[in-house]
Amino acid sequence: MKRWLLAGALLVMALPVAEAARATLRATRPGAAALTLRASSSEEYWTIAVFDGGVESQRIEVQSDLPQTTPRLADTNGDGALDLWVPVIGGNANTAWDVWLMQPDQGRFRRAGEVSGLAFSRDAAGRLVTLGRDGCCSVSYTFLDITAEGALREAFAVERQLDALGRGICEPSAIAVEPPATAVTATCRLAPGRMPGTLLRVP
Repeated sequence: MKRWLLAGALLVMALPVAEAARATLRATRPGAAALTLRASSSEEYWTIAVFDGGVESQRIEVQSDLPQTTPRLADTNGDGALDLWVPVIGGNANTAWDVWLMQPDQGRFRRAGEVSGLAFSRDAAGRLVTLGRDGCCSVSYTFLDITAEGALREAFAVERQLDALGRGICEPSAIAVEPPATAVTATCRLAPGRMPGTLLRVP
């Protein structure tokens, strides 16, 4: 019996540890050289070293359950600089991301908050829009703005319930502000799965 236990222990010790994921990203910004981001994961964290002109200017560490899903870059607020999106939690459809906005003149990033969804875009008013799935036949568009302190804030939402023929209910709801009628109308007219404004290549 002891031999079997010893053999089992040795087998467990011999199993290979999951190899850390690594990625090098190039975050462009207006009027200055791009920042280089070197990302590496462990079982619990993503660590991103930020280099400005070859000199490390910042080190970011984010707890994550997705060590094999690499961080992404996207212009979240429309300022022309690419912001950092770090994967945090993955579900059946929606994925949560930690969003860090670039401070172009400082060569650094500042955490803005966490968003979740299966698709993301920036609408004509500059708001971040997330598309989240709620069950088989319902989706929710959440519109976020950025406060003066640089934090993401949920402003309002539009929920759509569709059948196979594209018919259904489209209802707005206020969160921090009343939903603008133009944004609600435009969202309710979207084809299923489409996003308002400019699609962000995040997932």
